[in-house]
Amino acid sequence: MTAKCVCNNCPGHIEFDESSAGQTVACPHCGIETVLYVTQGKPAVKPAPTPKNQVSPSGYIHKNLMPGEVVTGTAALHWAIYLPIVYAAIIGLILVCFFYSALSGEVVSWGAFIVFLILVEIVPVGAAALVACLNMKTAEFAVTNKRVLMKCGFINRSSVEIMLTKVESITVNQGILGRILDFGTIIVGGTGGTKDPFHNIAAPLKFRQKIQMEIEKNGLIRN
Repeated sequence: MTAKCVCNNCPGHIEFDESSAGQTVACPHCGIETVLYVTQGKPAVKPAPTPKNQVSPSGYIHKNLMPGEVVTGTAALHWAIYLPIVYAAIIGLILVCFFYSALSGEVVSWGAFIVFLILVEIVPVGAAALVACLNMKTAEFAVTNKRVLMKCGFINRSSVEIMLTKVESITVNQGILGRILDFGTIIVGGTGGTKDPFHNIAAPLKFRQKIQMEIEKNGLIRN
């Protein structure tokens, strides 16, 4: 007899034969493995034990998970992406002050000064900060039991998806400031020649370690 259950990990429904109760299946909607069971004549779904290192996927990564694929590690952009904006704001403020002091002997109204301040300082810095904030919110980096997925950009999107079996190298580049604040650039090299850099990743060495551990766990280490 066919029964229908609601997955406890997502709103999707799973249809199964009651004789299959107790078996582990992957939800066709979220891809997370669950154990089917029937209680008191009503079918239900009980999630399988969650691995200690499983991470709840979201956004782009959640939509692109394959059946049975589980996220085991994630990373994010570092707040250092705001540093260039801070530098630009400081330089802009210095220019505004220099402009005001240079023309202090002339007739310069406060209205003109405020307009100049808005055009030179507030509008450009505010726009740059908004773009950086959107990039921070939409960037996603994850390693699963099958792939490495990385996506950056809100308007111009840059994404990489590499199967663990295709990963040849994982390079981390950090400058002096990056080593102090713990951020850097990650380059995952694949057998197809893919070597797209992703900059300003927080704790890049830890993320590389997560990828290496997943490769080792799946017995994919190359001699």
